[in-house]
Formats: sequence, structure tokens, C-alpha cells
Amino acid sequence: MKKIALIAAGVFFIACLTASAQTDQQQGMQMGMKNHGMMRGNMGGMDQGMMVGCAPMQRSMTMVNLLPEMDEQLSLSQDQSEQLIDLRSDFKKQQADFQAEMTKQGKKLQALVNESAPVDEVRDQMKAWADTRIDMHSAAYQTEQEMKALLTDEQNAKLEVIMEEHDDMMKKGMPKSRGGKRK
Repeated sequence: MKKIALIAAGVFFIACLTASAQTDQQQGMQMGMKNHGMMRGNMGGMDQGMMVGCAPMQRSMTMVNLLPEMDEQLSLSQDQSEQLIDLRSDFKKQQADFQAEMTKQGKKLQALVNESAPVDEVRDQMKAWADTRIDMHSAAYQTEQEMKALLTDEQNAKLEVIMEEHDDMMKKGMPKSRGGKRK
């Protein structure tokens, strides 16, 4: 019975990590587009559930993808714009490496589950995948901080207002939870 529960947990974990990695990749593609619909006041067809309910560090991923595209909203100088694009580009290279590593870790985990490996081995493999994901989100957070350091106080204040509006918009589009009501 314990092995069945472990296998079920492993399969569930793999499904979650695959969906999570796909969400990260899709968000990167969608959020990186110039003049994204959100910047015009709508979601531009983006899945509203993508940001809401995600890990707290997902906001850093969003920021890294959006900030270089906010040149008009934040009145960025040419130099600021170029530096932000370079930082995003550097992060995207790191992100691709992290995602490739997560894919490898996920395949190793699947193999362990398929082999009915001992619980400790499966747990260690789950931790290895999680550590890689943590590293990717930490890199996004660090990049976000570096990007914000390039902005003036006024630009950072405007950015925070834009992001709060974005967060509020995402919360309003959130589907009803099991026992709760829509806000």
C-alpha cells in the first residue's frame, strides 16, 4: 500500500512539475511580447489563472519579462532600456538551462517511480528537481532586483502601481475556490 501511495505521489509530482515548467515557459513567451495586451489594460487573451495562485516568486518572472517592455509607461531612457533588455536576455539564457535541468530531473524521477525505487531515492530526486526550480526563481528575483536598481525612485513608484493593478486584475479574474466566493 505504501508503494502505491508513493507511486501515486510521484506521478502527481511529475504531472505538477511538467505543468509548472510549461507554465513558466508559456509565461516567458507570452509576457515577453512587445506591447502585451495587459499593458493596454486587458489580458490580451492570456490565461488568467497563470499568475494567480502561483508561487510568490512568479511575480519576479513576470517582472523580468515585462519591465524591458515598459519604456513608455516608465519613461525609460535609451540606456535604461538597453540595460534592461540585456538583463532579461541573460536571465532567459539561465532560465533555459534551468528548464533543461528540470526536464532531466523529471525524467530521472519518472524512471525511479517506474522502477518502484525506494522512498528515499524518490524523495531525493524530488528534492533535486525542487532545488533546480528554486535556483531558477532565485535567479529571476536577483534579476528583478538588478533591474529595479536601474530605475529612478519615481520610475520604481510607477512600476509598483502598475504591478499592483496587474495583481488586482489577476485576482479579480480568479475562479471561485472550493469553499470561497470570488472577490
